[in-house]
Amino acid sequence: MRANTQKIHERLGRGAFITADSTDPDVKHLFIDIEENCSDYAEYFKELGLRLDGGEGYYYFSRLREPKPSIEQKLQSFAQWVDIIDFLKTFDISFGVGYTFREAEVMERINLDIELRDKARKLFRKQKSNQEIVDKLLDELVSKGYAELVNEQDGSYKVTSAFRYAEDLVNLITIYNEEDPVDHETSE
Repeated sequence: MRANTQKIHERLGRGAFITADSTDPDVKHLFIDIEENCSDYAEYFKELGLRLDGGEGYYYFSRLREPKPSIEQKLQSFAQWVDIIDFLKTFDISFGVGYTFREAEVMERINLDIELRDKARKLFRKQKSNQEIVDKLLDELVSKGYAELVNEQDGSYKVTSAFRYAEDLVNLITIYNEEDPVDHETSE
């Protein structure tokens, strides 16, 4: 067993990501260790029924065999993240990996932009105030590892490379037109 196996399992096991661009030196260290020893870690976690997966600048766990209720729950969670990404891209179309923002900016835009306010209220229906909605949004982004608090004084956050995972999932959605344009002219 490698030295960081427990730390990696604790972080990835709770659904978070380990990212290359994390501002936390411990997370960066874990990322480098996985990069250097990926096959060792993958084999170890495979024995636990977990698959160590990665993308461009991030790692996460997926289960080898999932029961059906878990898949249904994941689909509901996926739908929630589609709405969150829609909200974030409405907030700023350039919202993505490396983007920095402040909590106060999000609050200000929700208070001023009716479309953004409507989308925010649909995200977390149990939260009553705009501040509760923003707090819940930030908690979701940070707990999944999609963003990190970089300055506690001014409430600045940085979007990590793990956000690419959520964007990639949403980008897999393809809407096909049921009626393709067909040339109905006949040549005589």
